[in-house]
Amino acid sequence: MAHRNPGFYRSRLRLLACLGYVYILAVFVLLFAGLWGIRLYLTTIQDLETIESLNYVTILVGFSLLRLFFVRFDRPKGIPLTRQQVPELFAMLDELASVMKAPKLNNVILNGELNAAIVQRPRLGFIGWQSNYLLMGLPLMQALSPQQCKAVLAHELAHLCGDDGRVSAWIYQIRRTWYDLAEQFEYSSGGFLFYRFFSWYGPFFRAFSFVHARAQEYEADQQVIEVVGGHHLAEALIWLYVYDHLLLKEYWSTHYHRALHQPEPDDDSISQILQVLRSGLSPDQYCRWLALCLARQTTNASTHPCLSERLERLDYIPAELAPPELNATVLLGDKFADLTAQLNQFQKQKEIEEWADDHDYSQHQLAWLHRLNQKPEHLLTPEEKMKRASTTWQLQDQQQALSMFQSIIAENPNQVGARYWVGYLLTEEGQADGVTHLEFAMDHDPSLVIPACRQLYGYYHQRYQPDRAGPYKQRWQNHQKVWKMALAERSKFAQDTQYKPHGLPDAEIRQLTEYFSSYPEIKSVYLAQRVLERFPECPYFVFGMTRRPFHRKKHDFYSNQKLKGLINCAIAFSSDYVLHFLDELVNWERLKRLPGAKIYPQR
Repeated sequence: MAHRNPGFYRSRLRLLACLGYVYILAVFVLLFAGLWGIRLYLTTIQDLETIESLNYVTILVGFSLLRLFFVRFDRPKGIPLTRQQVPELFAMLDELASVMKAPKLNNVILNGELNAAIVQRPRLGFIGWQSNYLLMGLPLMQALSPQQCKAVLAHELAHLCGDDGRVSAWIYQIRRTWYDLAEQFEYSSGGFLFYRFFSWYGPFFRAFSFVHARAQEYEADQQVIEVVGGHHLAEALIWLYVYDHLLLKEYWSTHYHRALHQPEPDDDSISQILQVLRSGLSPDQYCRWLALCLARQTTNASTHPCLSERLERLDYIPAELAPPELNATVLLGDKFADLTAQLNQFQKQKEIEEWADDHDYSQHQLAWLHRLNQKPEHLLTPEEKMKRASTTWQLQDQQQALSMFQSIIAENPNQVGARYWVGYLLTEEGQADGVTHLEFAMDHDPSLVIPACRQLYGYYHQRYQPDRAGPYKQRWQNHQKVWKMALAERSKFAQDTQYKPHGLPDAEIRQLTEYFSSYPEIKSVYLAQRVLERFPECPYFVFGMTRRPFHRKKHDFYSNQKLKGLINCAIAFSSDYVLHFLDELVNWERLKRLPGAKIYPQR
């Protein structure tokens, strides 16, 4: 519709945006009309005492309904910046606002993201009166030059200005507001008047307005061309994508590994990120990661288009770039060191709770790995050997993990999972022997086609052999669509979901029983195989569990989510699976009735 008749689409979008307000107004009018009708009837029969009571009821009902719509939006978290602290940064923002005729930004928040964003916080709930916040990542400022940073800021400001800027900002804001209202109505008294409507309307409006939000990204890029220059934005986008890969490899992998040994996060995590960005990357790494970024396709997971499409619209041909000689942290002046120290402490406090969970999880992994290592080699099942090797890899001992996977292949050359990981680890080291293993894995397991092709595509680009990389990109992109549908089928559980007996050997069932018996919270476990239309040769299993009542004196209470995480890190299983508690499954009686479905406790 937006392509065939843009004017009609925009008009319908605005009318649809107003529908939520119309519904709210209609409910208020009908409710108070009903109360007024009752009041007129009481006036007719001269029941003055009841009329007075009704007046109080009307006031209370009106106040209660109004409270439903004052959704609380938390202020963005980070370090607030003032004009006195960083005049250079605010001078750049004021210059852009003046040229682009955008509102001035007085609320700037510094955080630890490799990103920048505009966040709108309505002061009056769904009614509006927006406060605009600019979220600015210190790593982004480290990664870019001042002109590249200026291009990113111009893109963000473009969402607040332009011919259709006010309407676009309003639509963007209410896409989130209707979602928040639906969630609030679900848990509030009085929400029954609105929840059913908004639980339909919120997702529908979000989907209908998606194409508009995507178009706004392209329009914002076009405004940057006029103000700063398209090549500055293109280079900024390239560096942000490439540096994201660098941080994933050089910082985040070791950052999560430290949770194994440290009960608390580091005091200087932001400083470490900045140091990784300052150290830069090799030409081989740049070539590989840029190729992977350009190979990504636009999906509906985000309103942002993929990198290749944005560069094409900017009329920019990617080439090897020299890292920015002067990064954008100069905009912070002599406050850079102080702000970095503040952000280090902020980031530590932000990570503490999640870090504690990661630490507990890694200790649990380590305990189960120790059990497997203590078990005699001849008593380990094939599933346990794979679990031991994969857990060793997760705990960052890659060389030992590689030798474990290779020993599994020596026993069973057709073990697809082991072949994939050997291929992955060898190609990461630049060894051509890994190619054969990855090709074997993708030919025998459809779930491994995309990761194997992505690995080989990057491997050949790093070796400056784009011709050999091309077929893997084509296969990756062709398979992505069908595998996405397969994943959607596997993740969806409905009334018509079909199951069949698991068909596993008794030895594997006994092994599973041993694992589940280690968790006193688990009362019973049922196991079945999903009936699949897409890729039925790649089986998918469902564990349905029930819990025992919680006894405070016996053991700690774990939430369903955490308990599933702990079981996942322990269980050794031969195929893809999902853990669910039975009360989370639709039509779980069908699963329980299957012959042999109950595997714990064994009958």
